Amino acid sequence: MRHAICYVSNKNKEISDFQIQELLEESASNNILSGIKGVLLYSEGNFFQIIEGEKVFILSLFETIRQDAGHHGIIQIVGRDVEQDAFDGYKTDILSGDMKYQTSIPKEYTDTLEGLPWDLKKIMERMMGTFIDTH
Repeated sequence: MRHAICYVSNKNKEISDFQIQELLEESASNNILSGIKGVLLYSEGNFFQIIEGEKVFILSLFETIRQDAGHHGIIQIVGRDVEQDAFDGYKTDILSGDMKYQTSIPKEYTDTLEGLPWDLKKIMERMMGTFIDTH
């Protein structure tokens, strides 16, 4: 069984911009090697992440994420079983201020949602859009 989790969190103040960039690169590398798919976005002290993969791995990864001292205030928005591979790869990015003024979510982010059940895809698109709009 596959599982998808979507959450937001706040960066701890001690984490530098350089450490954020390292974290994003490490997350992408580790998740791709582990067969975990999704997206991790960072903007103005906040993270937005969607992870999808084998349920046992996703639940274990999310527990590790919850205990990571690099961030706090984790709010799980969605946690749901999915029938099939939902995402196409894993994408990380640091959002710039210009992103707020776009009229739609960049395709490179929405592509990561392909394959999800329609209702779950719409929820995650709405959450992603809200995160981008408010950062």
